[in-house]
Amino acid sequence: MSTEPEVAITVTLPAHYAQRLAVLADPDQGLPDVEAVLFELADHAQQGVYRPGAWERDWLRMAFGDRWTERLEPDDSPGMLSGDGRVIFDRPRTMQAEGSDEEGRDGG
Repeated sequence: MSTEPEVAITVTLPAHYAQRLAVLADPDQGLPDVEAVLFELADHAQQGVYRPGAWERDWLRMAFGDRWTERLEPDDSPGMLSGDGRVIFDRPRTMQAEGSDEEGRDGG
């Protein structure tokens, strides 16, 4: 069980969105309903934000374009580096970095 705080988000969808998303529900895969499907989609989206080489990054670029990557910076915080000390993940830019001229990572 995660000790990280959670944020409750209420999402209201048109009924036809929910009906279409319901086809992705599969109790055998741990997705019993549309709420679980939306959670799974959110999990994949957040992975695309912090993992530059992930397939989810390309998926997000297809859906949202590239500009959002300008709001990322390399994540060099403890525990987020590779075994040999390389920066391999991104994080949202800190407030200090928002005004910098640094380019966002392209995930290449």
